[in-house]
Amino acid sequence: MSKLNPHRRSPRTTGTALLASLCCAGALGYLLVVGTSLVPVVPATAVESEVSAVSELTDIPAGPVGRLQVHVTDRTQAYVQNLTCEGNTATDPAACAKVAELTVDPDGEDSESNPFVEVADDAVCRDKEYGPQEATITGVWDGVEIETTVKRTNSCEEARWERLRPLTEPLG
Repeated sequence: MSKLNPHRRSPRTTGTALLASLCCAGALGYLLVVGTSLVPVVPATAVESEVSAVSELTDIPAGPVGRLQVHVTDRTQAYVQNLTCEGNTATDPAACAKVAELTVDPDGEDSESNPFVEVADDAVCRDKEYGPQEATITGVWDGVEIETTVKRTNSCEEARWERLRPLTEPLG
């Protein structure tokens, strides 16, 4: 059998191409109509006020803000150190950033993430003394009043001591 016109296209191919071009045209029309409505129109006066509002935000501290006084005692020595964090990560001591990482929730909701929260009375701790050191920490950290004592008398207190090591070791 031989074909009469071998260059003739089947009607299916023409219909598919026509349908595809109509879909593309519809999508382009939709994009023009709906897409332009999504672009916000900003009046010229609004741009100036936004720029001034952004320039005011530069005064907001980038890091933690707080003042803590730490009294550390050992059998043979005792020292007091003050940690002042003003929110400037470039000039604040490194301990500010380390303590900020520890205090995810300064309200004390979660004692696992906040080392300033006292160990609960019903906590199950290993009864082993890890050292004679004791630290009393007082002050304000991110607007929350802090007054706590950390000892190394059991495993729970030792875990707090280790988390607060940036404060209990001499600040550099």
